[in-house]
Amino acid sequence: MTTSTPPRSGGAAVPRSHAAIDAAAAAVGLPIPQACRPGVEANLELLESHVRRMRAEDGE
Repeated sequence: MTTSTPPRSGGAAVPRSHAAIDAAAAAVGLPIPQACRPGVEANLELLESHVRRMRAEDGE
């Protein structure tokens, strides 16, 4: 049987600025083609909303 602990606040932030996205991608050797950047940014925004919800930071 596995157990899980509740998520804690203060974890790593989801990269949102161009510089933060570029740095995160470079850190793992992931090139982001310019044509894909809008989709990457939209997906990171969605991911950030999930993180806030999991951390109970969105008032729900």
